[in-house]
Amino acid sequence: MGTQEVIASWNELVSFLQTLPPVDMACRGEDKTHADMTPKLDRCLDLPDLDSRLRVERALCQRFSEHAPIYLSPVEARYLKSRWLELVVMQHYGAPTRLLDWTKSPWVAVFFAVSAGWESDGRVYGFRRDSLERLIIPTVRDELPGLVCGPHRSDLEFSDEEWDLAEANSKLFDPSMVSTLSEWVVTYYCRAGHFPRLVAQQGLFTFASKPRIDHWKYVSGRLSLADCFELTIKHAAKPEILRRLNAVGINAATLFPGMEGIGRSMEGFARAWHLSPRPSQF
Repeated sequence: MGTQEVIASWNELVSFLQTLPPVDMACRGEDKTHADMTPKLDRCLDLPDLDSRLRVERALCQRFSEHAPIYLSPVEARYLKSRWLELVVMQHYGAPTRLLDWTKSPWVAVFFAVSAGWESDGRVYGFRRDSLERLIIPTVRDELPGLVCGPHRSDLEFSDEEWDLAEANSKLFDPSMVSTLSEWVVTYYCRAGHFPRLVAQQGLFTFASKPRIDHWKYVSGRLSLADCFELTIKHAAKPEILRRLNAVGINAATLFPGMEGIGRSMEGFARAWHLSPRPSQF
């Protein structure tokens, strides 16, 4: 399951995060412990057969593309050019998709682990994307040639619109194709023009070959202890860590640009108020 640590203070958190590599990380913060790590779509649908599950998913995409365009910004509307890109903006607005949210920044992941669930311990999960891709991509590319996944170090190599649209990934909506695949989980970094929240949160995603795969169980079960980690952040430490993150510009107002973020930041302000010697500076 990777390196496991219990964090009870800001100093302990900083000491651990400073040991992580500066690049190629995928991190996820959760404000409490969950039974598994599956995408929202899997948690919504309890359908026994693959054909029904994928048919509902295709219907959700179609319904979103019918109703969303009049409300989307020009950048967001461009994501409707392909079904795969559409998943990114659907995820952004809370629709159930097969994507699971991660971030390149462990500090952003910590924010999500400490910004709610005040009576529960938070969790932060992380793994080296490059290690996962070296292990998994040969199998993935054999099974689904042209699939768009993984970290991309060269914008010169991956710079055309065909790659960005990831149309080959639409095969993952086809039951006849999915039924032939082995089980795997890979990362996906969207290279289309980013909207503000995706930029602020340094967002990326994981997705699986089949429904109902626990992403963390799969990833951590295949990587070495050195390539993945799992933190438990004690609930008593959450207000202090939240205040410290705010001091370096990581808060709801910066991670959720717009009025929603300002509103969400008020709870953090209230929770950490009593810890600050000069509350007006929080």
